[in-house]
Amino acid sequence: MPAKVTAQESNLSIKNFKMKRGRRARVLFFVLSTYVFLQLAWWANLLISSATDLLEARSVLGASSDQILQAVNDWEKTILMVAGEGSIFALLFFFGITWIWRVIRADNYRLARERNFILAVTHELKTPIASIRLAIDTINRLKLKGEEREDMLEVAKSGTLRLERRVEDILQATRLNLPDALVRCPFNIAEFIEEEVSFFKHLNPETSINVEVNGDKEVLLLGDEEMWKLCLTNLLENAIKYSPEKALVEVVLDITPKQTTLSIIDHGPGIKPEERELVFEAFYRLDRDKNVEGTGLGLHLVYRIVRMHDADISIKSTSGGGATFVVVWPTN
Repeated sequence: MPAKVTAQESNLSIKNFKMKRGRRARVLFFVLSTYVFLQLAWWANLLISSATDLLEARSVLGASSDQILQAVNDWEKTILMVAGEGSIFALLFFFGITWIWRVIRADNYRLARERNFILAVTHELKTPIASIRLAIDTINRLKLKGEEREDMLEVAKSGTLRLERRVEDILQATRLNLPDALVRCPFNIAEFIEEEVSFFKHLNPETSINVEVNGDKEVLLLGDEEMWKLCLTNLLENAIKYSPEKALVEVVLDITPKQTTLSIIDHGPGIKPEERELVFEAFYRLDRDKNVEGTGLGLHLVYRIVRMHDADISIKSTSGGGATFVVVWPTN
């Protein structure tokens, strides 16, 4: 009976296959590039050598001065032709291989990010499932009752919510590609922020979040409320994830006649200026994220939702350390 192959071994074999395929593509690229370059050099050398040999032959055979002068002119024309055509061909060849090399690098970069995403998603889905299963098994095996049973049920509930959020991110990422992804309806933005933050705090009682609303609280926002809910949840999760334990996260909504600004302020390690645009790319994760849960999809969803509502998002440094995500859209 053949031995069973575990999922880890299967993933490892797929990863090794992709790495080998990438190395083979690079080797083939360099071999073909070198071959074409050598062919170009051989072609130029052949034409110049032929013209030179013809000139020498006419000189040796005692050709007239006019014939020798004509041969010299032909030789010079050959040199100019080789220089002109060769330069253009070499330039096109250089731009061609540069473009191909960039495509190969971009493809390898995309594959690496997708591989990291698959690994992260696998971890993000397996971890809550494992905690739910452990909690249920513990209750059944030890016949827990009372407070201990409630504690285990809370563990299972927490795992279920985490699993639900990850699945929701994946489903919404797919939904955003549909032509009718947004369902726009007017809703009160101030009430929405206060209610969603309150609900988030209820699900995450260990967090400390302060909400501040400035301006006209009756202003309505035209947009997809469910999408904005996902956007706000991901921003809050990101802020909590990178903040020190029990550190305050601030949510500030400023409403003016011209624009509405939502700021999510944390006091974590912050984000380097050169990485602030990269964090919105799909599957991208910073070096600091290696030991932190996540799929690299949350902030990408935030960015796409914001842009689909004709709004802007940026990242600033928090005074005293941390990152501030700022979403701005016209009030009207």
